This record gives sequence, C-alpha cells and structure tokens, in this order.
Amino acid sequence: MPVATGLDILAAEGCDPLLDTRVGLITNHTAITVDRRHIIDVLTEGGVDLVALFGPEHGIRGDHDETFRVQSSVDPETGLPIHSLFSSVQRPTPEMLENIDLLVFDVADVGVRYYTYTTTMTWCMEEAAKHDIAFIVLDRPNPITGSRVEGPVLDPPFQRLSSYHPIPTRHGMTSGELALFANEQYGIGCELSVIECRGWSREEWFDETGLPWVNPSPNLRNLNQVTLYPVICGFEASRMAVGRGTESPFEIFGAPYIDGRDLAARLNDLEEMHLRFVPIVFTPEALKFEGERCEGCFVFTTDRERLRPVEANLRIVCELHRLYAEQLDLPRSAHLLGGPRTVEAIEAGVSPEEIIASWSPEIEGYLEHREPHLLY
Repeated sequence: MPVATGLDILAAEGCDPLLDTRVGLITNHTAITVDRRHIIDVLTEGGVDLVALFGPEHGIRGDHDETFRVQSSVDPETGLPIHSLFSSVQRPTPEMLENIDLLVFDVADVGVRYYTYTTTMTWCMEEAAKHDIAFIVLDRPNPITGSRVEGPVLDPPFQRLSSYHPIPTRHGMTSGELALFANEQYGIGCELSVIECRGWSREEWFDETGLPWVNPSPNLRNLNQVTLYPVICGFEASRMAVGRGTESPFEIFGAPYIDGRDLAARLNDLEEMHLRFVPIVFTPEALKFEGERCEGCFVFTTDRERLRPVEANLRIVCELHRLYAEQLDLPRSAHLLGGPRTVEAIEAGVSPEEIIASWSPEIEGYLEHREPHLLY
C-alpha cells in the first residue's frame, strides 16, 4: 500500500479540520493526492471556505523558472487572489491576511537546508503568530529519507530565503517536523498543528513510498537529481555552472576554465565518495555561462545508501579550490557551504576530514533539539 500524505488523510476525512473557518492556502503544484487530485480541488470540493492562495518560489503552478520575482495574480479557476511570496514581498502582509482564520501549508520539500519552500513556511508561521492565525502543515515524506543528518549547521543564519534555518545541510526532517522544530526553537509560538503522513518510515526514499512523483521545482526533475542536489548545489553561487539551462540540472557541473578529463580523473581517485565522474562538455542555454562551452563532469552515485552527499560536496569543493581557486570565487558560496568558517578552512588548506569532524558537535546539539519534534 502506498504511503498516505497529510493531504490524503485530510481528503479521507472530508476536510473536517478546515470546515467552518476562513482558510488561506500556501501551496504549489506538488500538493496532490495519491490519485493526483490537486489540493485546491480537494478543498473546494470539500466545502472549505478558501479566502486566498499564497505561492512560493516558482509560483502556485510551479511554472515560473529563472526569474527573481513572481507576480501576484488571480486564479482563473477559482477567482481567488494569488499572493506571491517570491517578489519584493516574501511574507504575508496584514492586508493579505485579512479575513483569514487559518493558514494551511502543503508544499513538497527536498530535505536540504538551502531550499526556499520551508523558509516561506516558517516566515508564514511567524506572520500567523503575529496576527493570531492558526497554522496547519499537511506533511509529506522527506524524499531523500529522514534517517540521515549531515553537514554543517548554518552559521550565521543569513536571513535570506535560501539560507534561513540554523540546521545541518541534510536535515533529516519532514516539513511538518521542521515546522514543529522552528516553532519552538525560534520562539515563534504560533498555534501549530501537523496532519501527519501515514505508513511512512524514516528510512524510506521517495521511490519506496508508492506516491506519484511531481518535480518539486523546475530544475529538480527526478529523484536522482534530488539525491545529487546536496552534492552539487553547495558551490552553485560561485563561478560554476550546475546544469541549469541544460537537460541535466544537478547531474552535471563545469565551467569554461575547467579541464573535464583531468577533473573527472582526480575526483574518481578520491576515496569514500560512492560517486563516479564522467568528463563532459556542455553549453548552458540560460543563466551562468550562457552560450559558453563548459567542460566538467557528469555525476552519478554508485550507492545512494552509503553516499554522504554533503561530505562529497566538500571533497569536490576542496579539489576545485586547489585547482581553480582564482577562477572559482569560493566565498560567494559561503551561505550554501555552512558559513564563512567552512570557506576559511578550505582556503587555509584544512583537510576535508578535519572539516567534516568539526561539524560533529553542532550536529549532536541539533539532533538533541530535533528529537522531541520527530513524528515518524
């Protein structure tokens, strides 16, 4: 039997927890039931009084890509206002929250700290607390399992959409668990409840759940790319293309200044990676190095169970810095790598093993604070 998401549970109950209240819905294209009914249809057919829709990065339909702003609009099917939270406004304003008694969040996450959806969730929780609005998270499985925690705790929090939570890179929580964690650890104190998944265990990958796949964002198009996302995204802000503008986002990386054959050979010589690197030539059709010939690597994992993606990212970054320090401009990726301390250690030539070992005390503290909020 497939896993049931929070939305599946809500639909099976006839939307009872949402009836007789005015609801604002924070969602996108990923909020579907096991039989692929979208949450807007589920709620409207269930008699829920929907007042407004709120869209995260990429918009309600998930079709806005490579843009730094998504405009607010009106949903053509329901006539409801769609308030964009990926524009000059990234939190619900008092005007947006008028006549709303309850905010509901249902957006699929990818289990990695630098992803904007859970920041949007947390900022909406903060605004809900200020305006005495209740908040419900409809939970979904962590697609890369909830049993593994890895990487540095972000220090300091950079207070931006992609770098907000002071948690490890691979945090091992669901959105519902992260909401519970943030509500207490950040002192938000909103009236929060989570409708849990049913039948999911922390060790399960998404392809073991029986749930239908939906691309969580335009450049994460399959589970393999989500698995490799924390391997490759950690240096994206530097002068490195990571496959955006190609058919293989987050499965390839490179730049015009790289010798792909040499780099692949060096990376394949590294131990305990559980990755293989194939030299590749590609030309991005958009964004970084648009129209320029890049050399680099196509990446695939040989064992996703043993893969430590954040540690692998660090080992790749150390090799890139050793070979291409001047061209790479590593400090631009500090907010992805965990903060300035990680960058400074790499630039000082500290070994990956020493840097990885330095993460342990903060991870242990995080695990202790996380434990009371685990649901599965």
